[in-house]
Amino acid sequence: MITSISKFLGSMWPQFHDREDDHLSTYHTFKNYKQTWGMAIFTLMTTALLPLVVMTLIYYQLIQRSIDTESLLRTERVASNARRAVTFFLEERLAALTFTANEMGHEKLTDSGHLKDVLRNLKLGFGGLTDLSVIADTGTQVAYAGPFNLEGKDYSNQPWFWDCVDRNACVSEIFSGHRDLPHIVVAVKSKQPDGHFFILRATLETERLIQTLESYKTGEHADIFLINHEGVIQTPSSFYKGEANHMTIPVPDFDERTRSRVAIDPKGQPIVVGYAYISTKIVPTSFILMVVKQKQSMMKVWLDLRRQINWFLFASGLVLAVVITLTSSFMVNRIFRADREKAKTMVMAEQNCQLASIGQLAAGVAHEINNPLALINETAGYVKDLFTFTKAYKDDPELVEHIDSIIEAVERCGTITRQLLGFARRFDVQTQTINLKDMVSDVINFHKKEAEYRDISIHVDIPNTIPLIETDRGKLQQIILNLVNNAFHAIDNGCFLDIRAKMSDDDHVQLFIEDNGCGISETHLNKIFEPFFTTKKEGQGTGLGLSITYGLVQKLHGDITVESQTGQGTTFVITLPVNAKKEIQA
Repeated sequence: MITSISKFLGSMWPQFHDREDDHLSTYHTFKNYKQTWGMAIFTLMTTALLPLVVMTLIYYQLIQRSIDTESLLRTERVASNARRAVTFFLEERLAALTFTANEMGHEKLTDSGHLKDVLRNLKLGFGGLTDLSVIADTGTQVAYAGPFNLEGKDYSNQPWFWDCVDRNACVSEIFSGHRDLPHIVVAVKSKQPDGHFFILRATLETERLIQTLESYKTGEHADIFLINHEGVIQTPSSFYKGEANHMTIPVPDFDERTRSRVAIDPKGQPIVVGYAYISTKIVPTSFILMVVKQKQSMMKVWLDLRRQINWFLFASGLVLAVVITLTSSFMVNRIFRADREKAKTMVMAEQNCQLASIGQLAAGVAHEINNPLALINETAGYVKDLFTFTKAYKDDPELVEHIDSIIEAVERCGTITRQLLGFARRFDVQTQTINLKDMVSDVINFHKKEAEYRDISIHVDIPNTIPLIETDRGKLQQIILNLVNNAFHAIDNGCFLDIRAKMSDDDHVQLFIEDNGCGISETHLNKIFEPFFTTKKEGQGTGLGLSITYGLVQKLHGDITVESQTGQGTTFVITLPVNAKKEIQA
């Protein structure tokens, strides 16, 4: 399974190179395939991922704004509801005191027994009251009902007393006073018939007020408490109590309505603050209701969701990157292979045109040269005969040697013209059934003596599984003979020649002719199939053998390639169709 995946990825991965073979450079429009590949990946990645990232960021901003707005609204709603509860708590007791003072009057309320009955009834009706007392206009307490011993106490020095005198009612801050216990004083002022006034005062339990506030607390991340206008905390705070019981965040500015805002606490953490100034219908108070929520804790659900979205975005981006990379590699490889095939086709077309042009030229040259060569050959032979039978020249070996040199040169020229004519002719392919192993054996028989003399080892490995092939016997024999001759010229005594074959696929057979001779240099490797190109010494080759071989392979609808390294040897690979007749008809 892993091997299959590796092969698939290997086939998809870029296999192009910056430099191509020199013999393709004329027609191959060399593109920077790596740059094309990179640009394709960049373009596709940008097109695919940029909208996804942008939409995610926009979604984050919208959600953030929505959560911020919702947080502010919820905090403001909690503060507003708690404000109404606290206001109602105070107004209810102020109204009860006002009704009692106006209905009972000074005489009944100063009766201690009657005042105790009133306190008991108020506790039953409203709850949260600790004691009840009547205070004269001088500030002296003249009647008291409650658990403490406070008869005759003077309250003329208490701020709440003068607030009540000035405003006809008051709600004090939370303080300890004579009881040494936190409490709130609510008091109302009532006039007597004689023009004097008295104050009916009640002490409220802070526990009831604290319980009321706690009921509006929305979680461990939230805090709700009361402060006065100077920022002194009146009820317990979970997070924001500092030195001297002072709140550690700034006191909000006065506003008649309930407000909320985002702030930063002393620890540098963002918080949402909701606040409301407490004022009853009867009298204003010095209380400010504070609702504080830790923003990070409030957004925990959203942060978890965002973390999941980020992971999903990362996974999606990774999948897209892999798919885009593989797709781009596949497409650019296809383009690269198409350009290579196009370049090969153009090179083959050029070579065919060159061969056709050279063939026409060779035919004309060979025809024009053959006639004077024949005349020179006949004349030189005639002269040699004359010299041989003439006593004056018969014993002159130097003269006969010169005549032999002329005849030898003429024969060489004749060989060249015959090769030119062979190169120029376009024989039709005559297909017949051929056993490749037998044909190779026939060609090797021509070189057995030379191989034995030069101690050259010839190894032939053509399996019996190679099928009979339909091709032109003469052309295939000439192809093999030319390549074997080249190999014998390239190898030294004691070297080897290896001929083997295998099936490249069901329809093609490959013939390998390998030697360990001198090899071909890289600069010459791309020119060896060009007409008249040779690496042999002057006078030892015409440069037409491999060109003719290349043309013959093409006529048989095959392909020939060469691999060589200087000093290590050369391998020619001939690929031929099993049925050349079928290829010709196609």
